[in-house]
Amino acid sequence: MGAIYSFFFRSSFTTNNAEPSSPVERQLYSWEKPERATIRKEDFILDKLKDQTIYRLPGSVNGQQFIIQNCDNCTIYVFDHTNCIQIDDCTNCRIFIGPVRGSIFIRDSINCVLATICQQFRTRDCRDTYVFLSCTSQPVIESSHNIKFGCLTINYEQLAEQYKSAGISPWNNNWSNNHDFTSIPDGKNYSLLDKNENVFKYLPIPTDSSCNFLNIKDDVDTSITPYTYGELYRGQNEERCLVIFFHDINADACARALITTAKQSEIVLVQSKSYTIDETNLERLFGNDRKYNSLAEKGPVIGLEFAGTNCVSMCQAALQNLLTTKYQNLPHFISQTPAEVAAQLDKFYNFASIQMFV
Repeated sequence: MGAIYSFFFRSSFTTNNAEPSSPVERQLYSWEKPERATIRKEDFILDKLKDQTIYRLPGSVNGQQFIIQNCDNCTIYVFDHTNCIQIDDCTNCRIFIGPVRGSIFIRDSINCVLATICQQFRTRDCRDTYVFLSCTSQPVIESSHNIKFGCLTINYEQLAEQYKSAGISPWNNNWSNNHDFTSIPDGKNYSLLDKNENVFKYLPIPTDSSCNFLNIKDDVDTSITPYTYGELYRGQNEERCLVIFFHDINADACARALITTAKQSEIVLVQSKSYTIDETNLERLFGNDRKYNSLAEKGPVIGLEFAGTNCVSMCQAALQNLLTTKYQNLPHFISQTPAEVAAQLDKFYNFASIQMFV
């Protein structure tokens, strides 16, 4: 399977047209386009490697497509943003991929560890693989078995800028909301890892001196993507609270500070979302309270769903303290009573799904 071609053309398809169709022109890789003639494609392909450790540092890939195939017992780090990723026929490999603007597709691979940040994730014909993920859309598995998903928490120098270059918000992570196209009766082809299973338990921390400047960390408190419990919290009956920060230079920092403060009171972050609320959905979410209209027009909001004992009152107190001491006049919304939270969350997530995928 050494041939290199786009996965869009690898999948078989049929047509009902009676007339023979004209040949489909192969999609060009970014390095094959005339304006990129100086780019060497061999710099973006790792093929038939064994027992090697490979590094790609910030700026070395810079938004190009990247291919990893036919590798055995390799450790691969791509500390840069990319356009899309293909991983094929790898065994016993450990792979980290920085923010991916498009999709990452891993196929026909066994006993691997993959950690990545992406817009779309899909695996097919894989087994016995750990996946630590920050993914904007719903991850998909197909014809795969024993895939273990965890929430990726990581930080290193330039990672925040790479998120922006890839067009990814760290507040949109669906790592646990997986869809299995080939589900099995009375069982699952995948499972979810708990919070104690962090990425560097399975993927070695880089020791090469060329990586020292990256200052790599995998702890929850400094991670660019916040840790969310997601589907691990399904069925829990603890009180919830919705907090929304409107677009502001301090919104991101205040949201992170609130998560840290809430955790001290055993209030956990279940999910987060960032999107632009249009005028119609503003009215549905906030009723006739028009004060939020001008705030929503400024840009995407950050929404946080918390859970825990006395969650609403604990979040209100924690947020009030932050607003008083450091983030004065920061525009926000917070649930006022536990009884109203369920309806607020339903509307907020429904609008997010519509807005993010139109």
